[in-house]
Amino acid sequence: MAYTLSSLLQDIYTALGQLRLGAATGGSPNTLADAALAGRHRDDEWQGGALFITAAAGAPPEGEFAIIGAFDAAAGLFNLAAALTAPVAAGQRYGLAGGYYPLDTMIELANAALRGLGDLPLVDASLATPHTGSSFSATLEWPRRRPVRIDYLAIPGLTAVDPWRTLHDWDFIPAAPGEPALILFADALAAGRPLRIWYQAAHPQLRAAGDPLADGLPPELAAAAGVERALRWQHARQGGADVHLAAQWEQAQHELAAAKRAFPIWRPRRAARLLAVGR
Repeated sequence: MAYTLSSLLQDIYTALGQLRLGAATGGSPNTLADAALAGRHRDDEWQGGALFITAAAGAPPEGEFAIIGAFDAAAGLFNLAAALTAPVAAGQRYGLAGGYYPLDTMIELANAALRGLGDLPLVDASLATPHTGSSFSATLEWPRRRPVRIDYLAIPGLTAVDPWRTLHDWDFIPAAPGEPALILFADALAAGRPLRIWYQAAHPQLRAAGDPLADGLPPELAAAAGVERALRWQHARQGGADVHLAAQWEQAQHELAAAKRAFPIWRPRRAARLLAVGR
């Protein structure tokens, strides 16, 4: 199962002591009812908080989240600010977080934490060799840095063995302002063959609940970075006056350092370049 933005946020909220778990007794795409909460809170006490569907037998709306628009205390009914993709059913599990760490802010903080871990090894397999010439425009995430490695599909249609071949004889011209970078192949390749570009870049932005974390980033490290970033934000928000919060942030910094040692990010070595003598 993919580790998603929703998974990451749930882990961060849990580590912060902010996630309360419960079981729904009914609902709709826009509401969730929990009879166990009836009469136990004030109206709109959870307004502005976040609600996650943590378990729904592997079907929608599992993994989805929404901001709480209103809360009916007498009925234990949450009204969601945005509809889920499927109705909430009795027995589905959910997680509830108050507004102390707003959901939209937490999404931004989670992305900032991922970027703060540095460039990651990524692969772009959506491209193809040019139909004319031997140059190729780099127009995606990787034009700011020389690719680590380039493979191409040398034997199309072959599935019995790995048909990818690593290219060695190419050069990279960095992008000028407003222009794409260029990859120059020493020899023209067969047109239209898939390319596989290995590169390093900041983690792609996560926005939707189901957006997956990059495979090269350990979830434990991502969660530790998210917790540290959230406590840093809350500490700054409080003006540094809360001694307990300052101690929590300091502990989170130590735990992030430990996570970096325990779960290091794998980074590929650059592919060897061929030495062309006399060219």
